[in-house]
Amino acid sequence: MLATVIHLMQGTPYIYQGEELGMTNPCFQDIHDYRDVESLNAYHMLIDKGIPKGEVLEILSARSRDNSRTPMHWDNTEYAGFSKVKPWINLAKNAGDINVKMSMEDKDSVLNYYRRLIRLRKSVKVIVDGDYADLLPHHPDVLFYRRRNEDNELIVLSNFKPHSVSVEDVGVDMSAGKILIHNYNDDLNVSSLSSLTLRPFESIAILF
Repeated sequence: MLATVIHLMQGTPYIYQGEELGMTNPCFQDIHDYRDVESLNAYHMLIDKGIPKGEVLEILSARSRDNSRTPMHWDNTEYAGFSKVKPWINLAKNAGDINVKMSMEDKDSVLNYYRRLIRLRKSVKVIVDGDYADLLPHHPDVLFYRRRNEDNELIVLSNFKPHSVSVEDVGVDMSAGKILIHNYNDDLNVSSLSSLTLRPFESIAILF
C-alpha cells in the first residue's frame, strides 16, 4: 500500500535497499546485537531510569537506526548471500523467508509488485507529469488523490489502517476507468466503486 501511494505520487520515489522485498526490522532481543552508538546510549540511559529491559528492547526494535542497516537478504544461505563470513551485524531471523531469490520466484511477492510500479512509472505519462489533488483531505484513514494531465486522469485510494474502512461516496464516476494496479489478488468491478469498503491496507489505482 505504501509503495503504491509513493510511486504513483507526484515527485521522485526512492527505494531503500530491502524495502522492495518487504524486509522487516530484525527485532534483536539482546543489546549486544546492536552496533549503533545512539541505540547503545539510549539503552543504558533508559535502563538507568528504571525502564524494564524488555520494554527498552521493544523501543529499540521499532526505532533503532540499526533496523535499516542489517545486510541485504539475497538468498537463504547462512549469511543470506551477503557474505561468506559473519557480517558486522546479525541478520533478521526471517532472512530465509524474505530474500531476493524467493521473491523473484513468487509472482505475487513484494519485489514483483515494486517492479510493476516501476514499469507503470515508465509507461504511464500521467504518473510522472500529472498534477496532484487530494480528493478526501479530511478523511482520517483513507488517502484519496488524483493525478491529471492533458491526456489522462489517475485516481489512487489507499486505506492506511489495519482494518476495513468504508468510504461512502468518492464523488468520482469510475465506470469509464480501468484498474491500473491493485494490491489484493482479486477482481474488482470499477462500476461498483462509487461507494466502497477498503480492506486493511488496500490500495487501488484507476486510470481514465
